[in-house]
Amino acid sequence: MWMVVSLLTIAASLALVLRQLRALGDDPLAKAVILLIWFRFALTGLGETPTQPVAAGQSLLALGTLAAVMATLMILPLSRLRLPRLLPFLGLAGITLLSGLLNGRGDALINAMTLWIMFVVIALLVHRALDRHGIRPVLGCLLAVFSLPVGQQLLSVALGRSMIGQDGTVAYIGNFVHEAVYSTVALCAVWLVTVYPWKKRAWLLAAVGLCLASMVLANYRTLILACLPFLVAVILRLADTGRPRTRRSPLPLVLALLGTLAVLPMLPAERFAELGTAFTEIGNLVKPPQEFSAAEKDILSARAYIGAAYIQSYIDGGLLTHLVGYGPDAQVSYIETHPHNEYLRVLFQTGILGLGLWLGILLWHVSMTLRRVPRAAVAPLMSGYAALAIGSLGTSFFNRPEGVIFVALLCATTWHLAGSRVAAARPARSQGHGMTSA
Repeated sequence: MWMVVSLLTIAASLALVLRQLRALGDDPLAKAVILLIWFRFALTGLGETPTQPVAAGQSLLALGTLAAVMATLMILPLSRLRLPRLLPFLGLAGITLLSGLLNGRGDALINAMTLWIMFVVIALLVHRALDRHGIRPVLGCLLAVFSLPVGQQLLSVALGRSMIGQDGTVAYIGNFVHEAVYSTVALCAVWLVTVYPWKKRAWLLAAVGLCLASMVLANYRTLILACLPFLVAVILRLADTGRPRTRRSPLPLVLALLGTLAVLPMLPAERFAELGTAFTEIGNLVKPPQEFSAAEKDILSARAYIGAAYIQSYIDGGLLTHLVGYGPDAQVSYIETHPHNEYLRVLFQTGILGLGLWLGILLWHVSMTLRRVPRAAVAPLMSGYAALAIGSLGTSFFNRPEGVIFVALLCATTWHLAGSRVAAARPARSQGHGMTSA
């Protein structure tokens, strides 16, 4: 029964996406990248079925994603690869490749390079689409794509289909197999509705409210906290409408503040109270993993213990390990899970060179946003980078396609808006470049 519901949701979302793609006219490259993202969500929305190995130890989910990425890569104009802003990312991909070769991690290297190719394809083609069509048509198509995961989640709530975590927490994530995967998708959706140039402020509030509710229902603590910058950005957008102060209505701003206060009681108090405990005990948690007590290992769903194990293993490595890490998808042997922290994952797998370059890339894009993006778009874009920084403390992004999609869309939108200041100064021809609501 649930699989039938999932298939119907996938079919309905495809119909919505195809209808929305009409806004892109006769542009097969723009349509291809939108459909690539939708196809990944559709495969993931099939639940456990596509995660089973079907050939060479690879699942239908992995093989399907690889095939879709490679097919889209084949139509990518080679001239797009000469974009100077792509060079730092190619450098980080090169460090990943070098680390994988030096550590003999050939199998994991294939998956890692697929993710990097996916990032390049999505970032370049979305950037091209934004430059050709503007913010409103392209982000409108992307919002249609996100109707699939959000729609599945709403149906799972209506049908009472939930997932029970190891710690007893309840999460509604549609047909997705893990809260972190769905929550990463939902985080991207919240950012998209924050940055989209809605015609009416009421629509902005409704869209943000729906996506925040989706995030709360997914019940992934770290990424719920990562949504706080979006709330700040929305409040700033509502406070600065571009109208004379005497004509601004305070009602939308008041509703946004009341909505924020209304969401707080919905949050799982026990799980967030644990954050306070962790902060008060942080001095006692900075130690080797073997010194953790049984109670300390359970703090923050074992995040502190896992992090300590990864840091200790990195310190115990040699000079080469310190420089380029243990290779893609490497894990501490006695932990058998990724570090649930993007900074630690990058450090452990690509060394100090990889982490330094990754942080440099993020700071460069933040600087680009502050210096070159039109003023009205700064808060929505900065909220995306702030959410990425906060979310990276409790989960990893670049080890799964859903995280790659979020980062690629964020970077592509930044590149576009950073080069559109002149166009944004001409409202009559902006095609939605401005980020204010009418």
